[in-house]
Amino acid sequence: MKKRGLLAHLWWEIGIFSHYFRQFVKTRLAYRADFFIDTLAVSFSMLVQLVVLSTLFSKVDSLKGWSFYEVLFIYGFSLIPLGLFNLTSVNLYRFSDRFIIQGKFDRVLLRPISSLGQVLCESFNISGLNEVIMGMVVMAYASLKMQMQWELVDFLAVLILGPAASLVYTGVFLGITSVSFWHEDRMGLAPPVYNMIRFARYPITIFGAPVRFFLTFILPFAWVAFYPSTWFLGSPQFSRFAMFTPLVGLIVFGGAVLIWRAGSSNYSSTGS
Repeated sequence: MKKRGLLAHLWWEIGIFSHYFRQFVKTRLAYRADFFIDTLAVSFSMLVQLVVLSTLFSKVDSLKGWSFYEVLFIYGFSLIPLGLFNLTSVNLYRFSDRFIIQGKFDRVLLRPISSLGQVLCESFNISGLNEVIMGMVVMAYASLKMQMQWELVDFLAVLILGPAASLVYTGVFLGITSVSFWHEDRMGLAPPVYNMIRFARYPITIFGAPVRFFLTFILPFAWVAFYPSTWFLGSPQFSRFAMFTPLVGLIVFGGAVLIWRAGSSNYSSTGS
């Protein structure tokens, strides 16, 4: 009975947060010009990145054994977890200033639902959906050029590995955000770490051993694109690691949740 009660409560919270998302989408669509401009801006940014990648390969035939379309596929896949992460990560970047320094976390704690869920779902970045769609388009184009044969298991793998990889991003930045409970930092540690996401868009074999170790075990961004992508590319050396992506995602995110809970227990109101 206790387990059924917990499951019922979980579904209740999921229902509430889905209402959060629907209301946010309705609000954004009320200003369609802004939504359209934001979509164009995100699309232009990704187009610039593709041009840079194309320019790079105009000078070389391959990058440490990786062809243009293989790297393009990895880039496309990287947009899926990045888009899912960006969709719900808005408040992670401004958590210290908005929730801790301004004292708005008090309001969050007064509600009988998950404090973490409230922070993640209070606001959304719809441009994340644009990144997911663009990533699928790029993957499809690269697959077509490489004449890849997709089976049902591959489509299921996208549905599993994409969200699992996004947990790596969410876990890393949630852990950084949770530091705000002990150290109020308006600038935050997130921007320099976020800039390192660009390394996830390339095969890690093009980097030296220290960087490969760092991106695999310390700041595990290699698990958001490279390792899961090798499942589809059929790389004999790395594809066996692809199915570890969900485990890595759960470990990173689960560890961050534990830090969050410890931090929220340590939280004391600003009194303002």
